[in-house]
Amino acid sequence: MTEATPRGVRVVVAADADRERWNAFVAARPEGDPLQAWSWGECAALAGEPPVRLLAETADGRVRGVAQALVRPAGMGRSVAYVAHGPVWEREAADGGQLLGALLDGLHQVGRTERAIVVKLDPRGVPGGDEAAIQLAGYGLRRAPDLQAPTTRIVDLRDGGDELLASWHADARRLSRRSEREGVTVDIDRGGDAGALRAFHELLEVTAERSDFRIRDLAFLEALASAYAAVGGWYLGIARVDGVAIAGMAMPRLADRAYYLYGASLRDDAYKHKYGTYAVMAALQRQLAADGVRTLDLWGVVEADDEAADPAWRGFSAFKRTFGGEPLRHPGTFDLVVDRLWDTLREGRRRLVDLVRRPA
Repeated sequence: MTEATPRGVRVVVAADADRERWNAFVAARPEGDPLQAWSWGECAALAGEPPVRLLAETADGRVRGVAQALVRPAGMGRSVAYVAHGPVWEREAADGGQLLGALLDGLHQVGRTERAIVVKLDPRGVPGGDEAAIQLAGYGLRRAPDLQAPTTRIVDLRDGGDELLASWHADARRLSRRSEREGVTVDIDRGGDAGALRAFHELLEVTAERSDFRIRDLAFLEALASAYAAVGGWYLGIARVDGVAIAGMAMPRLADRAYYLYGASLRDDAYKHKYGTYAVMAALQRQLAADGVRTLDLWGVVEADDEAADPAWRGFSAFKRTFGGEPLRHPGTFDLVVDRLWDTLREGRRRLVDLVRRPA
């Protein structure tokens, strides 16, 4: 299906003993991401999406690429394998295209073993752009609807003080300061405190019901917090007024990068002018910078002039943009078709559903 594997490289299914070097590779790569971290696969398994992990390595054990595929049931005994924000490989290397090809061959075999219809991939972009999308399309992969946010912003946390504040929009500075005057306090949990996690999950439930999206259960959040707290990478901010949690954000850290993974808030009139979200964002950015984190990925931001963006994203994107950052676009989602018959049936059903739902 693809080019030959680079000389001296083999692709194998990773074992538990590979956890440390797997994570080290993901953390070292500019496009490395929490969704390709070993712990994310463990947490996903709790939600019924067990991971299959492929490792591209040299004979001396040097990792050159990884792909963590989450296997999701698709009905009728079939599945869909999803390589969330991956794979991750040395795409800039002279043999980067061959490395990708070797990983694709391995993922195709994983798909056959897991009775997958397709393997979905959506590698992250990097500042300045690269040829990841061209490489994927060159192997005949099909462009598919995005599963993750196609665009984001990367905030330079600078000194965590005056330089950082100066990079924000005036509204972010003004409203984060006003929140302090309104009596908002922010607690930052680094250890995965059970009470903080429960309070945050309750905020997530309220937000999900209001905005009509699916959230992970509390057990998933607890497992994620435990995994990151064990290596000093868990940051959960909770804004409170008179002891009531009104907003929260989870920003796990990977090396010197942090990611706005989850955010939630109350919309009660009593807290409308407390600006808890501004308080949490400001406090977390300052804490991350103080701990040596260099950048924060705001994880899903559409630009004001993006006419193709989902209208539902405009509100929280406008909020995030007040904290500055440089826009970044990811290559997009691609399908590696494993079973063409089932894929044809599945795509036909999807088009039929879309047709039925289309307004008259």
